[in-house]
Amino acid sequence: MDFNSALEQNPAVTVSTEESERFMRLAERMTFKAGETIFEEENSARFVYLIETGHIKIFRISPFGTIVTVGIRKSGDVIGIAEVLREMDRCCFAKTIEPSVLWKMDGNKFKELLCCRPQLALKIAATLSNRLREAETTILNLMTFEVDRRLARLLISLAEKGVSPGEKGLKLNIKLTQDEIATMIGTCRQTVTTTLHKFRDQKLIYSSKRNIEITDLENLKRFAGL
Repeated sequence: MDFNSALEQNPAVTVSTEESERFMRLAERMTFKAGETIFEEENSARFVYLIETGHIKIFRISPFGTIVTVGIRKSGDVIGIAEVLREMDRCCFAKTIEPSVLWKMDGNKFKELLCCRPQLALKIAATLSNRLREAETTILNLMTFEVDRRLARLLISLAEKGVSPGEKGLKLNIKLTQDEIATMIGTCRQTVTTTLHKFRDQKLIYSSKRNIEITDLENLKRFAGL
């Protein structure tokens, strides 16, 4: 996948050929192995990153030392925007889930690009708005639904970020541990394990190791209230 193809996967940040060529001239292409850290909490926010390939986990560490996954970013997403625009230190961590390719741009150059490209600035604003809406939805889910429905909604959300053909259904492209899933829906790993087994018995999903396949998307959506 090339730079332009990555951008085309995210309508909120899709840019013209001229804009993408300008971005490439200002950015540096970087490759990361699985599990590598892109930036850490309290780092100075000097760069923004566009994901060409791979998935990136955005997480924080609670006062009790628990890693809390707050978002998953995919190909076409730009990360590190908010702190650069606000000129503040990082408030979270970003780590690759699998081998990934990113484009790194200096924050000052990024802001200059937005100033001279208003349409691109609007698209970045839309990206930040979408993330705020996702955060609000997560809060609503935590306050409103039982764990099993929260898990169902998370699985559907992950499926929307990308699936591929599996043994028995649609395999989620994003591979998360049960501990990571637990932090995203406000529960413990044991409850996630139990609920996944229940979904499997109901033939809604099929799971093996870190792979989860959705075998009955319509009934899973119905159960989730979507």
